[in-house]
Amino acid sequence: MLLLFVLLLGLGLGFYWYKHPKNKIQAVPHNFQWHTEKPLPIRPFVNKRNFNPSIGIKNISDQPENWLLIENTYLSNITIRRKHLEANPHQTMQIPDNERTVAALCEFYNLVTGFLTARYPKLFLHGWTGKLHNEITNDDIPFKADPSNPREMCNALGRTIEEDFLILMKDNPDNKEEEYILRAAVNAFPAGFDPSKSYNKPISAIHGPVPQYASRLAFSMHKFFNNLKQGDIWVRHNWSIQTHNQHFNLDSNHGRPGQEVKKIGFDEIDFEQGCFLRVERQAFLRLPNSGAIVMTVRTYLTPMPQIKKEGLGPELCRAIDSLPEDLAYYKKRDAWGEAVKQYLMK
Repeated sequence: MLLLFVLLLGLGLGFYWYKHPKNKIQAVPHNFQWHTEKPLPIRPFVNKRNFNPSIGIKNISDQPENWLLIENTYLSNITIRRKHLEANPHQTMQIPDNERTVAALCEFYNLVTGFLTARYPKLFLHGWTGKLHNEITNDDIPFKADPSNPREMCNALGRTIEEDFLILMKDNPDNKEEEYILRAAVNAFPAGFDPSKSYNKPISAIHGPVPQYASRLAFSMHKFFNNLKQGDIWVRHNWSIQTHNQHFNLDSNHGRPGQEVKKIGFDEIDFEQGCFLRVERQAFLRLPNSGAIVMTVRTYLTPMPQIKKEGLGPELCRAIDSLPEDLAYYKKRDAWGEAVKQYLMK
C-alpha cells in the first residue's frame, strides 16, 4: 500500500511538472527495465553536408519526458561521476555564491526530483522521510532543495543524474544586450577543458577557444537564449573522437593555439577498447521562476567498433575529411584522423 502511494505521488507530481501544460510528464511503461534500455544512437555526422559550427537545434517540448534519460549506462556512469566529484570537487562543481543563483539552483533541483519521480516512479521513490530514494544505486538525497547548502545540492544532483548541468543568468534580466553568465554548474564529464575556469564568465568568454564562434555562433546563440520561452526544451548535438576511454578530460581532447598536434600511429591506438565517438546531447530550458537558463549535457562514448558494425565507417570518414581546418585543429584531427579512417575502412 505504501509503495502504491509513493508511485501515485510520483505520477501526481508529473501533472504539474515545469508549470506548463505541454510539459506533462508521461511515466515509462510499467515493464520498463533500465538495464536493457540501450543508449540513444546519436550520430550527428550522418547526412550532414558540411561541418562548420552551427547551433543546429531541435525543439522537443512536445516530448518533455525525453529530457533526462535513464539507460543501461546509468549505474556505471553514475559510479564514474561520483568518483570524479569526490576526487576533483574544484573542477567538477561550481557552487553558486549569491542568493539569486542559489534560488535558481533550488528551482532546478526541485525540477529534477519532480521529473524523476514522475518519469521513473519505480526507480525514484519519494517516501515519508522527505528523501528521494534511488532504487538503482540505493542512494538517498533530499527530495526538496535546501538553500542553506548549495554544495550538497550540486553533489546530490551530480550523483543522481547522468547529465552535467550549467545554470546561466544575467545580472540584469531585462537587458537584451547583456550576455548570460555561468553562475553554477556540475561538470563531472568535461570534454577537454577545465570547468573551473569558466565560472562566473559570460558565454562569449567561455566559447573563446571554439573556432568560428564569434563569426558564426555568437549572434544566433545570443538571440536563441534571449528568445527561449518557459516551457520549451531544445536539444542539439556535437561530436568528436577521442583515443582514450576517459569521460573526465581537462585538456587533451582539444588542440590549443600554438600547440603542436602529434600524429598517432595506427598501432598506437587500441581500437577495440580505447577509441570512441564522443557525442554530447545538450538540452536547454528556462526556469519559470528565476528566468535562469539551464543547459544539461549528456555524454555518450560509443566504441569505434560499434560505428563500424553499424556500417557508418564511410560516413564518419567523410565527416572527418569535411572538417574545416580550424575546427579540425580544435578536434585534433591531425593526431588521430588517418589512423581512425584506416580502421573504419578496413
